[in-house]
Amino acid sequence: MTPTDTPAAAAPVEPDALAPRRSLPPAVRGMRAAFAFASRLPVGGFPYAERDWHWAAAHLPLVGIVVGGLCAATFWLAGWLGLGQELAAALALLASVTLTGAFHEDGLADSADGLGGAHGGKSALEIMKDSRIGTYGAVALGLSLLIRFAAIGELARAGWFALIYVHCAARVGPVWLLASEPHLAAEGAKVRSLLSTERRHVVVAIAWGLACAAVGVGSGLASWRVALAVPLALALATALCARYFRRTVGGINGDLLGATEQVCEIVGWIALLAASTSAA
Repeated sequence: MTPTDTPAAAAPVEPDALAPRRSLPPAVRGMRAAFAFASRLPVGGFPYAERDWHWAAAHLPLVGIVVGGLCAATFWLAGWLGLGQELAAALALLASVTLTGAFHEDGLADSADGLGGAHGGKSALEIMKDSRIGTYGAVALGLSLLIRFAAIGELARAGWFALIYVHCAARVGPVWLLASEPHLAAEGAKVRSLLSTERRHVVVAIAWGLACAAVGVGSGLASWRVALAVPLALALATALCARYFRRTVGGINGDLLGATEQVCEIVGWIALLAASTSAA
């Protein structure tokens, strides 16, 4: 999940002193910047000022809502066309990877290679910089895709909201780590602005997750058991990731944030399906 892997990476970043006057505040423009950073959706809006990127992380769960919504639409449409559950799940997963440009999957693979191929420290970070995928990365990526495919395949066509909720909730954890853990790399104006995430940005990210849960419960698309089980499980998973990263490499980087999102997606699906089964 390195910033230089995104389509927006080549776009210029305006220092605030040179940025033109804008009608919308940075907190709002940060929503658009979040999509430019963490998805392949053609949102435009370049160039963004540093203060816009500063707010981008707060809205990553919103990116999850939109990406999850498009995946849910793909899943529902596949069912409506009479396609089997497995094919519908595969198409929904394909939509997710396409819409994000495999952004988080790339971070997972690099992190697995670095942490699996070394015992931590600088050697692990050096391995993560290698664009080639190794055995650990391939296994981690394969297992992530397999588990998520199997989880989506468990859904009935009416369970499409789960895709939105999991995608949204899984992106809160990385924002938390951005605000709480030491940063191991901060090159470029955009990267520095994204890494300077504050507690207020975490609050906004959590608010997006709570709003998504409230809509699900209020509309009857999700049970209160699911609405509670998923964030509780993800909070624990994120805390364990933070502890592990701190002990092995001393902090976080873009790849580890991508790995955290993938771990949270997997844990989120497990918690959601377990809560749904216990409520049945």
